[in-house]
Amino acid sequence: MRACVLALLFFLGSARLAFSQQPGALSGTVVDATSRRSLPGANVVLTGTAFGTVTGPQGEFRLEALPAGTYRLQVSTLGYLSATRSITLYPDSTISIEVPLTPSMIQVQPITVTATRGREGETPVTFSTLEREEIRDRHTTQDIPVLLSELPSMTTYSESGNNIGYTHLNIRGFDSRRVAVMVNGIPQNDPEDHNVYWLDMPDLAGSVEDIQVQRGAGSAFYGPPAIGGSVNIVTTTFWNERLIELSLGAGSYNTRKYAASFSSGLLGGHYAVHARLSKTLSDGYRDRAWVDFNSYFLGIMRTDETMTTQINIFGGPISDGLAYLGIPKSDVEDRTKRRANPIARPEEMEEFSQPHYELLHEWRISPTLTLNNALFFVSGNGYFDYDGSWAPYSYYRITPENGFPVQGDPDTLFIPDALIRAQVTNRQYGWLPRLTWRSEGNELIVGGEFRVHRSLHWGRLQYAGRLSVPVPYDYRYYEYSGAKDIISLYGHSLTPLGHSLGILAELQFVYNRYRLFDEKHIGTSFAVPYFFLNPRLGLNITLDSRWALYVSGAYTSREPRLKNLYDAAEASTPSAWGPVVPQFQVRPDGSYDFSQPLVTPESLFDLEWGVTFAADNIRLSGNAYWMEFTDEIVKTGQVDRFGQPVTGNAERTRHVGLELSGRFTPAPGLELVATGTISRNRFVRHTDFSTGAPLALDGNPIAGFPDLLGTVRLSYRRDAFMLAVTGRYVGRQNTDNFRNAANTVDPFFLSNFWGSYRFIDGLGDVDIEVRVQVNNLFDTLYAAYGEGEQYFVGAERNVFFSLVLHL
Repeated sequence: MRACVLALLFFLGSARLAFSQQPGALSGTVVDATSRRSLPGANVVLTGTAFGTVTGPQGEFRLEALPAGTYRLQVSTLGYLSATRSITLYPDSTISIEVPLTPSMIQVQPITVTATRGREGETPVTFSTLEREEIRDRHTTQDIPVLLSELPSMTTYSESGNNIGYTHLNIRGFDSRRVAVMVNGIPQNDPEDHNVYWLDMPDLAGSVEDIQVQRGAGSAFYGPPAIGGSVNIVTTTFWNERLIELSLGAGSYNTRKYAASFSSGLLGGHYAVHARLSKTLSDGYRDRAWVDFNSYFLGIMRTDETMTTQINIFGGPISDGLAYLGIPKSDVEDRTKRRANPIARPEEMEEFSQPHYELLHEWRISPTLTLNNALFFVSGNGYFDYDGSWAPYSYYRITPENGFPVQGDPDTLFIPDALIRAQVTNRQYGWLPRLTWRSEGNELIVGGEFRVHRSLHWGRLQYAGRLSVPVPYDYRYYEYSGAKDIISLYGHSLTPLGHSLGILAELQFVYNRYRLFDEKHIGTSFAVPYFFLNPRLGLNITLDSRWALYVSGAYTSREPRLKNLYDAAEASTPSAWGPVVPQFQVRPDGSYDFSQPLVTPESLFDLEWGVTFAADNIRLSGNAYWMEFTDEIVKTGQVDRFGQPVTGNAERTRHVGLELSGRFTPAPGLELVATGTISRNRFVRHTDFSTGAPLALDGNPIAGFPDLLGTVRLSYRRDAFMLAVTGRYVGRQNTDNFRNAANTVDPFFLSNFWGSYRFIDGLGDVDIEVRVQVNNLFDTLYAAYGEGEQYFVGAERNVFFSLVLHL
């Protein structure tokens, strides 16, 4: 808790100093937002007062003898858009700021990419937004889940330990499979697996405008219905700036990053281009958890009086060493053993590439009517190689029945040096239309989602030096095709009832259909359709200019993963080990009834209510939630061959909690942000059969859900200087559902530091920015997450330095 104490003392000292002195002054410079050149002769006024001046030859200005208070600063000059700033001046203090002005000829209309984006005081949803400046301050090498970790009810962990590679995000304890993730309104959850593979979008944060996280059910229309919440990522809006940035950085664990960014501003009055290339390399904190990530982003936009069209292409060929298995809890606090990777062979790695192609179009038909269309195509292809020495000949279907001259029992013969290659190819495309009508505070949106997903999965022996029978190199011991078709239609209405009351109503119809076909060797084939109707109703009440209340209720359902229905890749498992068969009811004749899956969809009723208070230098919010589940798909505490949790239905579960957040600006440039979550996550009625005999778990905590979370961030910004220190507390969480005291992740407190300084014209016309990031400031030895008896540690104290050239 040292960071919390330091933050509190710093805040109290600043506040006492600010309120004990006499009137102060405001000074600064006015510059061109694109070229960073000073602008002499600009008008600088504090609106509603007699204070004003004109900038000098270097764009400088100064206003003195200003009484303490909050002012609205307005700056304007010929050929530029005017700019306004809210300034809070304390007694006997001097504020120094830089005001960039945008050339008035650049007027780019950004596309509204998300239909249900939360808006303060208007939409009764629980949300938080990470703005562009905050993203830029924090982003170095880490993935997007780590950037979001300071928002309420967020937890993360990485398999490599140093937050590069496979990084996982939880909201309120719900993992990425139960969080809808979108980029520019386009769903990113894998249609078959529901997971989000952040490493397939490396360095996307370098081209992001903002990220909004909505917590709770029914708050996202695209992709799998949100259970824990939704993450809406908006890439750069090509707004008023021209830039060229070159950056390079290096840090602990041989981590390196090189990046180049270019934004054109507006070209020819209609076009704008943004491009970014980067490469990230790291040995990883854990043994053999290396990464080699390449990233690209290209965006082209054309803007006209009533239409805006945007094309985005992004992705990155990646390769990395596998580290999906955890370590024993006893090794977490051992500085040597905690870095171990049970995946021992250096050949165990993966390569994958998943380019995204987006076409976004917005037509402003009239001042009140807008038509949006999004077309997308995602193509994924790659493999991972992993050890197969544990598997007998029969697992690979190297048996006499399959034409192989095996001498002996295939169930007891093993291949000591076997290496398996698992290959997957995905193709997904879709269309997302949306029509929006807004007038006099009313908002009506109707839209849809039409998606098609196809996949091919196969596995083979990539290497087997001591195989006693010849096996063709292209022999695939499993192979099958998967498919999913998704149709969604929705309506959204936001209606004001007077000046202080607004009502939100939403209704979504969803049709999903899984297919599994062309299964080699066995020939299993089935199609399973799902139909869902998800309503939402909310009320927003504005009491006055400072206070607002909201309440909302939502019901949503979500289908299980395809793997819950049938794990076709493991169907060759010897029956003596426990046969892997389709999870459907069996008819009297022994055949499967594919209309009756054993794993059913989970359903949730979510009630949310909250309050916000906003004043000149403070903003506070609090909200409570009650999430009542039927057939929740929960983790059993067991893991599969790849360290992924085994899941199943629980008849009745309940998640309730209280979330608090606050933002306080006690002095100019100084900001204190804090969040906290108290929750209770329990089985109401559930019987577990994973250990053989039935075991009632009524009242037990649910694995993976910490009951206490808290963050604090203290930051200071002055001109070209920025520093910030954060603290994050994650309470105890169970790794299984059996109240086993040994299978828990111990509570931990983690502190990080960021600092940067920008030298204006430090190298001719080039600005030089120096940045440093220190993670795990107090060198805590902790586990960030656990599954059963496997624990995933976070790295010890580590640093990353970077140099950015702004041309």
